[in-house]
Amino acid sequence: MSIPRKLTVEKPVKLIFAGGFLGSGKTTALGALARRLIQRGMRVGIITNDQTENLVDTVIVKQMLSELGVPVEEVVEGCFCCKFDDLINQMEKILAHNPKILMGEPVGSCTDFVAAVANPIKIHYKDAFQFAPFSTMVDPDRVRELLLSETRTSFPEEVAYLFQKQLEEADIIALNKIDLLREEEKERLLSALEVKYPEKKVMAVSAKEGDGMDRWLDELLSGRPGANTVLRQIDYDRYAAAEAVLGWLNAALKMTASKPFDANEFARTLAVTLREAFKSRDGEIGHLKFVITSAGKAMWVSVTHLTAEPNISGEQLGKLSKGSLIVNARVRLEPEELETIVRASLSKVFEESGIQYKILDLQCFSPAYPEPPYLIRETVK
Repeated sequence: MSIPRKLTVEKPVKLIFAGGFLGSGKTTALGALARRLIQRGMRVGIITNDQTENLVDTVIVKQMLSELGVPVEEVVEGCFCCKFDDLINQMEKILAHNPKILMGEPVGSCTDFVAAVANPIKIHYKDAFQFAPFSTMVDPDRVRELLLSETRTSFPEEVAYLFQKQLEEADIIALNKIDLLREEEKERLLSALEVKYPEKKVMAVSAKEGDGMDRWLDELLSGRPGANTVLRQIDYDRYAAAEAVLGWLNAALKMTASKPFDANEFARTLAVTLREAFKSRDGEIGHLKFVITSAGKAMWVSVTHLTAEPNISGEQLGKLSKGSLIVNARVRLEPEELETIVRASLSKVFEESGIQYKILDLQCFSPAYPEPPYLIRETVK
């Protein structure tokens, strides 16, 4: 491993990274944590991550924090683990803003973060950065599906393997979306996580509503060293198979209409149309997200399961005559089939809504075999 260039900082910057499977709510959580950090008088920067360009998460984070001047950079065309040098380049850009906290969100199909990212940073940038406890966020549906095997899934065994490896390397397991759970179900899932991972700090949060977020942040700022759990055993063939089972689509579009259309109604119709098209092919959703922007405002839609209703957040855009649309879909389908379905669904919804559109960019593929350039398996404090 070559020694990277030196990064100069006045004081070590605390790194708050939150991983977790697709749809766990990482983007909303980091935005909510960033607001709380700023309220406590701390400068913050954020780095997002995706397998290709046109990332909805970057738009969402920038919009959530637009009035607060938070610098946001992104690492694309691979996970942090496989694009380590790009990650350092983007971190250096953030350092130019003199943050006290730098936050990061690995792509939702990533694991082995500690060996591939945290340990190389600890060794070669120990004077520049200090890791807070590393969090893995989990969606209640995924706990039932991929950990407890209580609900049906069309995902293969390798996806459950990946999900459980993400939990295994966490310092903190954050059960998110508790606003959607009854109290007894929340306690049951927390108990199940504590039994399976007794050495972890298990917490219940709602990134959307704010429940448990201050307690989580206090834990992250406690000074306790983080990112210390190295995966001693990980089968990269199973890991790669879990990533490859997903078709991965990012698209950017411009849309115009001679007669104003209701943005909220259009967004819900598009989400349901895509969900039902995936359901008809038994194409389990890892995550479906899209964001509509117009006149500097944005609203975004998320669907995390074939049975889930669309969740609409951001600003109410009202009636629109033009706007931009970015679509991100991670679905258990071959890339060619996923692209065909998305193109057909877009055409159907736009035609029925009387909206003209132009696809500016569309990429669809399955992630490549993960090949981190640096892997350090010993524990590094």
